[in-house]
Amino acid sequence: MATNQLSRVIQALRSASGAHDQPTLSDGLLLESYVRSREEAAFAGLVHRHGPMVWGVCRRMLHCHQDAEDAFQATFLVLVRKASSIVPRDMVANWLYGVAQQTALKARATAAKRRGREKPGDGHARARPGAPFYPLPT
Repeated sequence: MATNQLSRVIQALRSASGAHDQPTLSDGLLLESYVRSREEAAFAGLVHRHGPMVWGVCRRMLHCHQDAEDAFQATFLVLVRKASSIVPRDMVANWLYGVAQQTALKARATAAKRRGREKPGDGHARARPGAPFYPLPT
């Protein structure tokens, strides 16, 4: 994904809290508007409308706040990439719920692997088994 597009997505996520939900436009119309013309206001409307639900899924499944934030952002990045594949368009809420759940599950598995590699108490990653040992010069 181009850096410019990623920057726009992150900006839309940050500004979504200020977006006003337009009750006259359905999820399907907002998604169609975004798919056809990459209209940022339509994307921001979807984030504003469904962000709390996505955040709730991520937060319930992940105990670490930072991991939940990452999963939240990743969910909407997947929406950017896969928006045209959502059929029927009005099912975007269901689709986002599923993506948020799968993203959070992957994040939880990654966090568990990370914890398994870290040695308790020292804050450093464990050496891989069989890795050569190079003592520091004294």
